[in-house]
Amino acid sequence: MQAMSSKRRVTLTTFVVIILVLLTLQFELGMAVNLAGPPSIRPLGLSLSGLSNALHKAGAAAVFHASLGVWLVLLSAFALVLSLRSGARGAQVFGSLAFVATLLAATNGLLFVLSGFQYDGYSHGMATGFILSFGFYFLELYFLKPAPKADEPNRAQPTS
Repeated sequence: MQAMSSKRRVTLTTFVVIILVLLTLQFELGMAVNLAGPPSIRPLGLSLSGLSNALHKAGAAAVFHASLGVWLVLLSAFALVLSLRSGARGAQVFGSLAFVATLLAATNGLLFVLSGFQYDGYSHGMATGFILSFGFYFLELYFLKPAPKADEPNRAQPTS
């Protein structure tokens, strides 16, 4: 296993932190949409214009929530590539899981809108995907910590 370069570690750590901040904003926007009570419309077909109309009927927060969701999937895909190239096993595992969870949240969000905001199971799936991705990104961040240098004493053991 190769050691991760300092530049790669910093780049990936920066991306993970940005994603965590955006996930927090995504959560707040989702709560605003949920508390405002999205409109009850008939289920939509797979139509981009129908999707857009439904989001606009739900309000600006829903439009921003959906747009941010698209950006989060794209950033998550880029972070996945960086994680896989990092060489750090923990970052690879949790980066992959975080990407899958983000994709799960986005897919359920899309299905929830297409259901006419009526099938709460998709809303639940969106929330579950969010919680999982948030947790997995924090775990990835933990595994991106640099290893202690050989000349530093182990902090877990008392020194005499």
